[in-house]
Amino acid sequence: MSDFADSLHIWLPGTFLMLAMMMCSAFFSASETAFFFLSREQIRRFTIGNRRQRMVAALMADPDRLLTAVLFWNLLINLAYFSVGIVVMQKLSTGGFTFVAGVLSILNLMGMIILGEVIPKSTAVVFRQTIASAASWPLAAAVAVLDPVIPALGKTARILRRSFWPHVRHEPHLQPEDLEKAIDASATFTTELLEIEQQVLHNILDMNELAVEEIMRPRNLSVTVEPGDTLQSLSVASIANTDYLFIKEPDSDMFTRAVALARITGRNDVTFDELAEPVVYVPWCASLAYVLSELRNRYCSVAIVVHEHGEIVGTVSYEDLLETVLSAAPSRTRRVLRREPLIEIGRNRYHAEGLVTLRYLCRHLRIPFDGEDDTLNTLAGLFHDELERMPDVGDRVLWEGWIFTAIEVTPRGQLRALIAASEYSPDHQEGEA
Repeated sequence: MSDFADSLHIWLPGTFLMLAMMMCSAFFSASETAFFFLSREQIRRFTIGNRRQRMVAALMADPDRLLTAVLFWNLLINLAYFSVGIVVMQKLSTGGFTFVAGVLSILNLMGMIILGEVIPKSTAVVFRQTIASAASWPLAAAVAVLDPVIPALGKTARILRRSFWPHVRHEPHLQPEDLEKAIDASATFTTELLEIEQQVLHNILDMNELAVEEIMRPRNLSVTVEPGDTLQSLSVASIANTDYLFIKEPDSDMFTRAVALARITGRNDVTFDELAEPVVYVPWCASLAYVLSELRNRYCSVAIVVHEHGEIVGTVSYEDLLETVLSAAPSRTRRVLRREPLIEIGRNRYHAEGLVTLRYLCRHLRIPFDGEDDTLNTLAGLFHDELERMPDVGDRVLWEGWIFTAIEVTPRGQLRALIAASEYSPDHQEGEA
C-alpha cells in the first residue's frame, strides 16, 4: 500500500481524467442501447410527447446518422481513455512502481468493461424510455457537431471498399414469382404448411404487386377536424366508422397530421393538436411494400395517398396494411364500412358494395383476374367505366359472365349492386317463361 501512496501524485490526476472519460463512454453506451431498444410504438408515442421525447423521435428518424455519431464518439473516448492509461502506466513503470502499474492496468480494463459498457447497457435496456428522454438533448448536440464530418466518413468508407474489396457484389434477390412457386410447391408436397399460413405468405408477396389505391380509404370517407377541436365537439355518428381523424389547416386542403382515436383519453380539455402525429405522403401507384417501409422508417401511422396532380385521393393506415397481410380474405369494405363486402343471398346471387375491389370479387366468384392488364380497381369504377356516367338504380353491367345491377345509389356515386350469374338475369328468366 505504501507504493500506492508514494505514487499518488503520478496516477491520481490520470485516474480522475480516466473516470471522466469512463462516464462519457457510459453515457454513449447507455444512449445507444436506450435509443435502439425503443419499440416502434414507443417512438410513435414520443412524436406527440414533450420536447425531449419529440427530440428522441427526430433523432430516430435517421437511425444511421445517429448510430454513426454515437459509435464515433464512443470510439474516440475509448481511445483517449486507454491512451491516458498507457501514459500513466509508463510513468509508473519509469518511476519504479511496476506493481502499481500492473494493478491499475487491470483495474482500468475492468472498469471500462464493467462501468463503461456492461452496467450502462444493462440499465438502459430496463429504463430505455427514461434514459432516451434524458439523453436526447446532449446526444442531439453530439450528432450536430459531427454532421459536417459524416459525409467525409462515408466517402472514406466507399474509397476503402472499392480499393480493397472491388469485386464484392450484392447477392441476387429471389423474385416474388420464385417465392410463390416455392410456397405452392411446399403446400403440395407437405401438410405442414396450413392453408391460412400459405395465404398469409401469398399476401406478403403480393405487397410488391398491389398498389396502395386498392386498399386505401377514399378521401370522402375521411373525417377532418380543426387543430383546436376536442372529442366532445364531434358527433358520435361522424366517427363511428373511422380509426383516425385528420387535421386540415384552415388555409390548405391537405391533411397535415392525424389523430388516432385509440389514443384519445377521457380528458375533456385535450385538443387534437396536442394528440396529432405527422403523416407521410405516397403516390397512388406506390406498392404496399413501399408504403409499409415508409411508415416504419418514419415511425408514422398513416400515409396520405395523392394522385399525379398532388391532390389527396385517400388514406391508408399501418393497421390497414397489417390487416391486408394477416387476413385470409382482406377487404377494404370490411375495414371502412364495417360490413361484409360480399353477401350471398342465393345460388350464384350476391349483394356487393361498390367499394369492393375487382380482385376480391374475382377471388370469390372464381373469375381469372390479371391486375397488370385490368386498370379498374373497384366495382363502382367498373360501373363508371361501362356507363361513362354516374350510375342510377337499375343500371346493369355485364362483366366476365356476371350481371351487376345497381340497387342502391347515393348522390355521390356510392352504390350497392346485385350480382347474378348471366343465366339468372331477369331477361333470361323472362325468355324462359
